[in-house]
Order: sequence, then structure tokens, then C-alpha cells
Amino acid sequence: MNADRLLQDTLREWAEETPPPPGPDLAHRALLRRRRRRVTAVTVTAATFVLLVGGVTVPVLAELDRSGHPEPGRMIGDDVSAYPRESPPRHLIAAGDVAVSAYQADRSTVEENGVERTTYTWYLHDPGTQQYEKTRWGWLDVAPGMRQAAVLEKTLPASRVGILDLDTGKVTKWIPLQHEAGGVQWSPDGKRLVVTAYRGYPDVETGDLDRYASHARTGYYLVDVDSGRKEYRPMNVDMEGKSVGLGRMDVRWSRDGTSLRVLGAPGGAIVTWYDLEGRARAKAPPYEGLDQAPAGVSPDGRYSTVGDAWTAAVKETRTGRTVPGSSGSMILAWAGSGRLVRWECSPDRNCTRGTGERLILTDPAGRDKIPLTGPRYENTPQEWEPLITRR
Repeated sequence: MNADRLLQDTLREWAEETPPPPGPDLAHRALLRRRRRRVTAVTVTAATFVLLVGGVTVPVLAELDRSGHPEPGRMIGDDVSAYPRESPPRHLIAAGDVAVSAYQADRSTVEENGVERTTYTWYLHDPGTQQYEKTRWGWLDVAPGMRQAAVLEKTLPASRVGILDLDTGKVTKWIPLQHEAGGVQWSPDGKRLVVTAYRGYPDVETGDLDRYASHARTGYYLVDVDSGRKEYRPMNVDMEGKSVGLGRMDVRWSRDGTSLRVLGAPGGAIVTWYDLEGRARAKAPPYEGLDQAPAGVSPDGRYSTVGDAWTAAVKETRTGRTVPGSSGSMILAWAGSGRLVRWECSPDRNCTRGTGERLILTDPAGRDKIPLTGPRYENTPQEWEPLITRR
């Protein structure tokens, strides 16, 4: 069988294995939704790459957008683990410096007494099985290097945070919390945690502020992981406004680890930044404003990402110029100075915001693309949210 025939058959199989988007009201629901093995690149033609799919190496044409730019194709790299048939993935999804260390799936929302309560299951990559395994944790975050994770027990808010060794699957340390917690995040250097405390289960939404207050964030801990030392800082819950209760409002690290980002309570500021001593900052750290996409600045400082909750583009940091062809779905992470992991609608799919998208690896201008996963669809078993970690 020649390469062209193998390519056609493979692409047809992918298309047949991926179901169409369900339901005519999917676009409306998506707009209302609040959150949302190694590959070797070879020169087959100027636009041909070798992609490892399900353990079989097949040639896959890179999707090119080079109107007026007849420059040769560029190799994506030899450090990519991609499974375009899998959504959610069963095997490690990784590219360059980053990997999907875990993801949320099995999402379910139930409304009772005017409160929407969302539940889900965490799947964590197990180095032993080399697959994503279902966990018993209510919330987790994976440390840079992917050797350990911080975990909260299933019933949130939890009274302790555990440090999980990913090689053994065992919790090596429990850190007790006087104020129960619903969220946790590692610092960029992997030495500290910010742990967000809540009165009740955090993943709720309601227009009733009294009910919202019974679930609201109450403060946060800064935790030194090695010593177990922790400092709690309370936060007053301002219920003067008339905004809808926002549910989870975890305190988050800035990308450089020097500041903390605090989402505002109803009636207050949208975002407030604090230094590590608890003092409010007058402005956001560089490239961390409201218009900045999750990926931030490229490792070499040449590019930054801008966008809203759904779409993003790449800009040159020196000139402020938007890179042509870079606009599209959300950019999640830099896989190196010249590569990005982002959501993208497959060319043969009818996508809406937050549904029908797949993870891809691309260059800043969107010229060379490798699909990393299959598409996800809201309110189906294929709905999932990745946790991307430096490895």
C-alpha cells in the first residue's frame, strides 16, 4: 500500500470514529457555558510529517495556511505524543515542554432549589500504566516535572491536602487545614501551594446570593510543601452586589510566581492582584491582564498571547503586531519558543465555542499543525477539560 492510500484510509477511519455534534441547541448551551508515543518528523514532502497514532506510524499532511508565503514546511519536532483518535485521551498527550498531566471528565450538572451543582471526575496520568486513570480525588493539581500532585479528597470542601507521589500512587504527606478547601494549585517553581478555602461545595452557580454565600470562598492558604508550614489569609465575602453567584473562584499564581490572582466577589472588582505578603498590587504583572490568554509569553520572550475566554491570537512582544494567521480558539500553553498547544476546530467539523474542538500543536502563525487529540463535545462522554503541566 502506498503512502497516499494509507493516508486516505487513515483519515477516513478517524472521521468515521468521531460522532457528529449532538442536538440543535448545542450552540446556545455552549455560549452559556461558563468554564470551559513519540513522533518523529521527517521530510516526505515539504508539508508531510510522521505522526504516531495508536502505536502505528503513518504519514499525515500538515494543514498549511500560507497564502502568499511559499516558504518550505517546517518540522514540528520529535518530542510529540499524539493520539488523534482519542477523546478524552487514554494515552499521554504531550508536546515539547508540556503535557496533559490530568483532565476532568464525566461532567454532570444538577439544579436543585435554584442552585446548579456541577460534578466531574479527575483522570490522572499514571507513569506505570502509561495511561490516564480514574481517580478518587475531588480536586488536584500536578507539580511541574510531573512527579507529584496535590490532591483534595472527594467530598469538597476538604479538611486536608495531600501530596501524591505519581510514581508510587501513594500520598506521602497530609497537610491538615483548619479552614476547609476546594481548590489547590502549585507554584511555578513547584515548592509552594495556594489552597483556596470555601464554606461549601465550590462548583455551584445561583442567582440567589444567600444560597451563594453558603458556598462562597472564605480565604486562602500559602503552603510550603517541604516543611508543611502554612499561612491562612481570610477574605471577606462582599454580598452587596446583585451579580449572579460565580461558584468556583480559586486563588491562582501568576506565571512568574511573584503574585496571586484573586477573582472578585459579586459587586467587587473583576480581578485583584496581591503580592505574597498579602498586599494588593496596583496593576497586573506584565502580560497577565484580562486580555491575556493562558499561554502567556513564549519562553524566548518573542511572542505573547492575547484573547478572551474563547479565542486568542499571538502578538510580537517587541512591536505589538499580531502575527498573521494566529487568530483562533484558545491558546493553552507554549510547547517551546516556536510551538503552541491550542484548541482548534477540525476542518471537517462544524464547531461552536467550547465544543467540537481538538487539541493541536502549531507554530505561532498557524501554518503547520499536528492534531494531538480527537474533538470534544459538550454534554457527551467526549466532554473533558485538560490540565497542562510543564514536564
